[in-house]
Amino acid sequence: MGKTISIKVLFGIYLLLMAGKVFAFSCNVDGGSSIGAGTTSVYVNLDPVIQPGQNLVVDLSQHISCWNDYGGWYDTDHINLVQGSAFAGSLQSYKGSLYWNNVTYPFPLTTNTNVLDIGDKTPMPLPLKLYITPVGAAGGVVIKAGEVIARIHMYKIATLGSGNPRNFTWNIISNNSVVMPTGGCTVDSRNVTVDLPDFPGSAEIPLGVYCSSEQKLSFYLSGATTDSSRQVFANTAPDATKASGVGVTLMRNGKILATGENVSLGTNASQLSN
Repeated sequence: MGKTISIKVLFGIYLLLMAGKVFAFSCNVDGGSSIGAGTTSVYVNLDPVIQPGQNLVVDLSQHISCWNDYGGWYDTDHINLVQGSAFAGSLQSYKGSLYWNNVTYPFPLTTNTNVLDIGDKTPMPLPLKLYITPVGAAGGVVIKAGEVIARIHMYKIATLGSGNPRNFTWNIISNNSVVMPTGGCTVDSRNVTVDLPDFPGSAEIPLGVYCSSEQKLSFYLSGATTDSSRQVFANTAPDATKASGVGVTLMRNGKILATGENVSLGTNASQLSN
């Protein structure tokens, strides 16, 4: 009888050890519940940053952390990102770069990345950033809140035994609607509201354009006008509130601007409202 009990106890201990092995590596998103494998949504607030040669899309080290449940570097986990990771949604046709563990790779990934070793119980932010490569001097693409902008595939294997391999997919989802700059320049606002004073009067339009490197820039106006010189813009307010007999023109450096004519901004950062 004692022998049978001994076998059951040893078998129970073996099962506990095996169960511990299954969950020896975990991740979380924004400090949430532990993730052992599979597909996970990562919601991020997009605040694009224009930089020389590349525009920062998102710093995922602020969101995803992973750790070794054993700790003490007893059974180290080896992590890498997998080829096939790519932009999605409105960014699907764009190229960029991915920073991972001190190395920058072309994105979408056409090869697996280097290996990051994790052996400590303390959650480690993944050294992972996404960039988009500028196309031309200016431009942007609208990202809607709730849209998947990238999918990143990750693989882990441990040192001991079979390594208990696991696959992860991180779906990067925008929390906010934003215009993602796809060029080397951007404007500080894409929707400007100007309160016009009583007639006659003028008001400044607070609008600037900024570039990460020296660019020769120009702009032109478009919109419905009411005169042959294409300088007086039509009033498109609802009929109930529309003023009559009053026109709106735009002026820069003391000159009234016409639609369809290129206006030089020179180089680097400029205020369009000058």
